[in-house]
Amino acid sequence: MPTSTARSSAAVVVYTGPEDALREVRAVFPEPSSAIWSPPEPAALAQALSDAHALIDASMKVRITAPMIAASPGLRVVSTATTGADHIDVAALASRGIPLLTLAGQKEVLAGLTPAAEHSWLLVMACARQLRRAIDHVLAGGWNRVEFPGLMLRGKTLGIVGCGRIGTWMARYARAFEMSVLAFDPHLDRFPEWVTPAALDDVLRQSDIVSVHVPLGDETRGLLSRERLLLMKPGSILVNTSRGEVVDEAALLEVLSAGRIGAAGLDVLAGEPEIQEHPLRRYAEMNSNLIITPHIGGFSPDAVRIVVRHAAGRARQVLADP
Repeated sequence: MPTSTARSSAAVVVYTGPEDALREVRAVFPEPSSAIWSPPEPAALAQALSDAHALIDASMKVRITAPMIAASPGLRVVSTATTGADHIDVAALASRGIPLLTLAGQKEVLAGLTPAAEHSWLLVMACARQLRRAIDHVLAGGWNRVEFPGLMLRGKTLGIVGCGRIGTWMARYARAFEMSVLAFDPHLDRFPEWVTPAALDDVLRQSDIVSVHVPLGDETRGLLSRERLLLMKPGSILVNTSRGEVVDEAALLEVLSAGRIGAAGLDVLAGEPEIQEHPLRRYAEMNSNLIITPHIGGFSPDAVRIVVRHAAGRARQVLADP
């Protein structure tokens, strides 16, 4: 009878994501030709999956659709090097009994990973100092600092929506800047001692900067509705590095256009990566009070190597089961 090791040795493992992290997958699946890289393109990934037993996804760029899953008869596990997986047809996997493994809840590997929080803080700083507009000004030959009054963070209030791993790091950064911190998180029993728990509406009303760090689900979809965005202080800043669908994006466009809030920094958009006609992207072309980055918060080679190896190890455990 074949051993569990033999089962995983025969596996074809498809990895999509930064190509240099393929070596992390091959460290877990060292058998010759067992781990292959697919570029994050729909046709290429669909072709690779047709013969695959496992998918390790560190890209999130390609939607894993029901037809793609149906055309992959040998697929036994999908393991993502991300906490979210809304780009994957979960129902199609479930109908086949294929487990979907994400980094959500994987505290032992996530605890020390800070790139997403660091990028969130970058967006806070960039919005507070009108960085995008100031850079454009200099590149156009200007040198007039009075056009770019900056928000002094010391003494201001940071509001955190979702005080989990990333939210807690944000609170630490705010503390270093001598800011006050309010946080809303209905799932947290104990908050850091320097964080004041508050209801969501109070966080929005009282904060100079609001930073969003919640997973996407039924209770968080549209969490920052039009009514709630209108609670924010005039001139305040919104940062969202969680998921675009957490915020009513049409309402965000409205309050930005009207100058109701001062600026927004986004690392996510609903419907990404198909964003060419997205209203917020089109607004950002002509307005510097909106900064958008292409979901790069957690993308750091240092962190990617760690999470890819972890995701591959979890996939190998599934393939090893009889």
